[in-house]
Amino acid sequence: MSDTTGVEWHDVPTSVRAAVDRALNRHQRDALSEVEQILNAALRVAVRVSPAEPKVADIVAEAGTSNQTFYRYFAGKNELMHAVLERGIMLVNSYLRHQMAKHSEPVDQLTAWVEGMIAQITRPTVAQQGTTVNRLLARAGESAPGRATLDGQLGDLLIAPLTAAGRPRPDLDARVIQDAVLGTMQRHVEPGTIPDEDEQRHLVDFCVAVIEHPPAARGE
Repeated sequence: MSDTTGVEWHDVPTSVRAAVDRALNRHQRDALSEVEQILNAALRVAVRVSPAEPKVADIVAEAGTSNQTFYRYFAGKNELMHAVLERGIMLVNSYLRHQMAKHSEPVDQLTAWVEGMIAQITRPTVAQQGTTVNRLLARAGESAPGRATLDGQLGDLLIAPLTAAGRPRPDLDARVIQDAVLGTMQRHVEPGTIPDEDEQRHLVDFCVAVIEHPPAARGE
């Protein structure tokens, strides 16, 4: 039997490559499961002890894992809370895509986006989770750059319907609508209030007006 040190991957027998792939896939699934347990535990603990700071020891105990496992994936609590926030926004992104996909008309898709965003603060549990995570990151002084990028991913969902509606600068329109909606949400998040039906309807109508009223030609 020859020495296999330095053997190229394409020279490895198919059966061996399949065995390695199975092991790697199994390891990846196990790692994802461990991370999900920690993220879920972090959110539960953070909400439970808010406005106090959650402790890593409590998060580890809630997840039923160990410090060694925790620090295998995260450098510390702030990095963990960033991951919690990022996952949360990814879930909102998926939710908005699903709601918008139910409609074919640009106006209806835009309406679905705005209503889907508002739902994030009108549902008590979701609003409490978002407020808690944002408060923790703000205390750490690390919320602005990463959050702006993540929020932008939500706003990017508006570009397609705005383009379909014939808007000349759908990218700028998307940013304006995003800022209007997020600004309204932020105004309610800190005091823990909820926009009433009249305010929600007005916000939707305000954003939809971008599509319903075409821009005037320059120079008019």
